[in-house]
Amino acid sequence: MHSRLGNRAVLDLSIRPQGPLLVRAGHTASEDSIPIEHNVQTPHGASPSVPYIPGSSLKGVMRSHFERVARSCGLAVCDPFSASSCARRALAKRSEQISDAKLYSEVLCAACKVFGCEAAAGRVSASDAMPSETNPPKRQLRATLPVDRFLGSGRSATVRDFEPVVGGEFKTRIVLENFELWQLAMIGIVLMDMDDGRVQIGGFRSKGYGLVSVGLDRCEFFFAKPNLPTNGVYGIGSLVSDHQRREFGYMSDDWLLLRLPQMSEHSPEGNHRPSVQYDVIADLFGLKYVLSSHDAIKSLLSMLTKNLLDYVSHHRPGERASDETQGSS
Repeated sequence: MHSRLGNRAVLDLSIRPQGPLLVRAGHTASEDSIPIEHNVQTPHGASPSVPYIPGSSLKGVMRSHFERVARSCGLAVCDPFSASSCARRALAKRSEQISDAKLYSEVLCAACKVFGCEAAAGRVSASDAMPSETNPPKRQLRATLPVDRFLGSGRSATVRDFEPVVGGEFKTRIVLENFELWQLAMIGIVLMDMDDGRVQIGGFRSKGYGLVSVGLDRCEFFFAKPNLPTNGVYGIGSLVSDHQRREFGYMSDDWLLLRLPQMSEHSPEGNHRPSVQYDVIADLFGLKYVLSSHDAIKSLLSMLTKNLLDYVSHHRPGERASDETQGSS
């Protein structure tokens, strides 16, 4: 299904450290020969070196929490490092000339469908999180001194210096293509859990490093099908033919109609306040609309929980086996 574009969601995020954050790059020696562990850095704009969060690190953190949530829902998720991982099974199936549809519907687990594996491309990508031009994070030198368990004093010979970043914000972009709505809902849960402090980024998490808040700055949707109702969100299952839907195992009701409020509305107290800010463009190529309010994007992602629950009810190992037994009888 990567040969054509059915839908796309582009999420622009602000990641704000709520304490020290260190995505480790290795050690360098300081003037007094004490090794300093820096945050990863890269050239950016006019600066030769700025701290940033690699997109691969961000995607890895998201996948790890995605797997945790999926298992909590009862979905089967592979261990990507085991001999029975989706990647190894998919590579074996490739030698049997298995179709992409069967690979997606019968071999890949929930996490590999979204994030991909060595044998199959994923539906989500994450760009490097670069420091904001107006509010960049600050570098801060810190040191740790292990305590002698018998003497109760510090071991000065084992001082370790770190240079995490604090404050400010990073800007990044998450893109999903040809996604099902349950997949977008799961990405929303991961981002909201990150915002609530349940997901940490980088190293030294047991020391409280890596806590962040997440701002949903902007969300742009595109659905490549003409004459769609302009108040809906459409998964790939609602944008392909019935034959393709059955082949790939997409949900039949992979869409959700919404009530998008006006550009502004009155609060119960009578005060005029901005609400959902959005633009809708419908043409011969399909439907596009943009949401530019954190609360609106969060509300939309929360509404997709229904599609996630429908998917879970059909794909839990017990329910799936039961459905197949009933279908064969």
